[in-house]
Amino acid sequence: MDCIEQLYAITNQLKSSVSKEKHRDRDQQIEELTKYLETRGTILASIDPNLLTSDDKSKLKEIQDISEDIINQMEKIKTSIQHDIIQAKKGMSAFKGYNNDPYSASSFDGHYFDRKK
Repeated sequence: MDCIEQLYAITNQLKSSVSKEKHRDRDQQIEELTKYLETRGTILASIDPNLLTSDDKSKLKEIQDISEDIINQMEKIKTSIQHDIIQAKKGMSAFKGYNNDPYSASSFDGHYFDRKK
């Protein structure tokens, strides 16, 4: 079946794209992964499970094993993105104010102390 071969090729391209995590721009990689996943989704939707041969089923099992590796790699990418977001938020909160802010000190002007009892 031609769809199975296309699915296998796209899955291998997706795996190679996921494994190049450290060498490229993250935004470009996410766009490429999204494109591959959308293409895979359309191919998977066009496959009729009733018409599969035993060779096709074995090829799908191999695709499933590759897909599990892809999912593990994508989880690593997700955690690295989450870590970077947390670090960016910590950095923004660190520079939120001045070290010696003259406006944060409370003023005692206008307070009167009554010495009478």
